[in-house]
Amino acid sequence: MKRYGYLFWGVLSGLVGALAGSFILWGAWQLPTLGLLLTRVSLLYGFAALLILGALGGLLYAAVIRERRFRLYAAVLSGAILGLLLWIAGPLLLVPAALGLPPLAAGPLDNWMALVAFAFYGIITALLYGPLSTAQSPMRVYYAAGLLLIAGLLTPFLLRAAVSTDPQALELPPGYRAEVIAKGFTYPTSMAIDAAGDIYVAESGYAYGPKETEARVLRVSPSGAIREVAGGFNGPLNGLALREGKLYISHRGKITAFDLESNEREDLVAGLPSLGDHQNNDLLFGPDGALYFGQGSATNAGVVGSDNFVYAWADRYPRFHDFPSRDFILTGENYSTLDLSTPEPSDKKTTGAFAPFGVSRRKGEKVKSTVPASAAIHRLDLESKKLSVYADGLRNPYGLAMDDEGNIYATNLGYDDRGARAVKNSPDWVVKVKKGAWYGWPDFAGQLPLTEPVFESDRGINRRPLIVDPPPVEPPLATLPPHYSPMKLAWAPKQFPQKGLFVAIFGDGQPLTENLQELVPTGVINIDPKSGKYDWFVKNKNQPRAGRAGGGFKRLIDVKFSPDGKELYLLDFGVMEFTGMAPNAIPGTGVLWKISPAG
Repeated sequence: MKRYGYLFWGVLSGLVGALAGSFILWGAWQLPTLGLLLTRVSLLYGFAALLILGALGGLLYAAVIRERRFRLYAAVLSGAILGLLLWIAGPLLLVPAALGLPPLAAGPLDNWMALVAFAFYGIITALLYGPLSTAQSPMRVYYAAGLLLIAGLLTPFLLRAAVSTDPQALELPPGYRAEVIAKGFTYPTSMAIDAAGDIYVAESGYAYGPKETEARVLRVSPSGAIREVAGGFNGPLNGLALREGKLYISHRGKITAFDLESNEREDLVAGLPSLGDHQNNDLLFGPDGALYFGQGSATNAGVVGSDNFVYAWADRYPRFHDFPSRDFILTGENYSTLDLSTPEPSDKKTTGAFAPFGVSRRKGEKVKSTVPASAAIHRLDLESKKLSVYADGLRNPYGLAMDDEGNIYATNLGYDDRGARAVKNSPDWVVKVKKGAWYGWPDFAGQLPLTEPVFESDRGINRRPLIVDPPPVEPPLATLPPHYSPMKLAWAPKQFPQKGLFVAIFGDGQPLTENLQELVPTGVINIDPKSGKYDWFVKNKNQPRAGRAGGGFKRLIDVKFSPDGKELYLLDFGVMEFTGMAPNAIPGTGVLWKISPAG
């Protein structure tokens, strides 16, 4: 034991260093993604993976250093080098490889928080190793303990950060002013406003990462006072609608009616296909009195792959997949991708369209339409309770709105540069919804087939068609640049000075969805419904998104006009970071804004 005792001390030092690294990566919400190295995106698996990396790093350090005695500065430098090596091996090489992506898929600068974590790890390991293995000054143990304490204190700060708001940080049109009505919301996604001016705000209860809190509905009075109305829903809660004393709530897999007087609940629809990347979304009462809602796709482009393990559902729901909105004949295109549910890094499975992971398709095979279906707008007749598909081929129809003539509009989020059918440079869209129309998903982006060279990506396998003889593609009303991420939208009433559609722009999810040269701002755009042309109505002056520090918008997600039509309310989801390959939503940073004509 004496002969190899230094290896034991190296492993022990590495484990303590890994504890510090795990604190920081937990706060930055990159720890769950490291769990991919042990088959699952989760905090527990990520912590275990980091402990293993830490122990191996400590073993390597001990094998190289052995009984050498370093001065303090040399020990710190050697530890920093160890941390740098593990940072390169883990976040920059192994994690992208586990996803089937090229090395450095996220880019080093997008992994700066992981670099901080591994630097803490390496320095603590080196500081502890000296006193434990060669009886150097015990003061180094205290230095290491101090760094461990700092890492622990950073965790709650990183998990939750105070939000600053400053209307002066906004770029408004002349003649308008902005003010904050309320703040401190956690993952708010939706608003509904009653005749008295009370605003109902839905806290989603879920954010990609995944992060889960309580899905609930709050009421904000005109004075800004907040109280809970109802809770206990299935996150994410993505849509609200008000009618005749009832609040209609779109939450994962269900549409529920909540009586505001009796507090009674009725599930109008259940079993929606919402276990995948996207869920059931916004609600709208149409001109016929029926309730309309959007249902997103399970996958990026029709095929379950290794990227869906990152979205933390392919391993939990192995039989889940996209459900066809029509009777389709398939081309038989199949994709062999990494199976991240097993510990063997080279395991693969072959998957076809509209099929569970590992189930292939044959050329000419027919798939039958389902109701409900993926990637479609649905219509619910409240009298007969009959559910039907109203329009389809919409990858993620997130927001719905209606104009004065009863026309329905929807936002539709375009493809990401991920998965077996990775699509680069995909636009987002706003569409005018027509009954029975097909908008192209999963083989078209707008009216362009995915086989066009503009969509070529080195992250995927191919973008060949999945469907034989697809229906004609309905053109969108407006085509937006890639990863604008249009969310909820509203039609301007006659009383508001500017006309047309007002759309909340969330902004990109770089580098998870695609590496972009410039970040997409968050804000509100104004679309002319006749031409489809648009311009910014309001955004930040000096930065695309305010982030944890600075005033202005973080990530706008909903827009609604006041009952008198004179004011525009904006709902800000809050801080949403994408460091490394991990989404990190910060609780308590959501804000409710009001935009008013100055007069």
